Amino acid sequence: MNLEQQLDEFYSSLDYKPVSSNAISLYLIIMQIVKKSGWKDDVKIVNSILMSKSKLSISAMQRARNELITNEYIKYKKRYESK
Repeated sequence: MNLEQQLDEFYSSLDYKPVSSNAISLYLIIMQIVKKSGWKDDVKIVNSILMSKSKLSISAMQRARNELITNEYIKYKKRYESK
C-alpha cells in the first residue's frame, strides 16, 4: 500500500471511527515515518520523536496514540529498554 491509499482509507474511516485532531496529527506523522522506512510492518518510533514532530506533551501524545489503537488505526507494542 502507498501513502495516498493509506490516507484515503484513513480519512474515509473517520466518518464512522472519529478521533481527535491530536490523533489525526499523530497518525499523519506515523505514516510519514513508516513510508520513509519502506513500509515495514514493524517500525520502532521512540516517543521523543513523536512528541517533537507533533508538538504534543507525553500525556497528550499517549492519549492520541491510544485513540488510534482503540479505533484500530495502528497497532502498538510497548518496548522495554534493556539495562
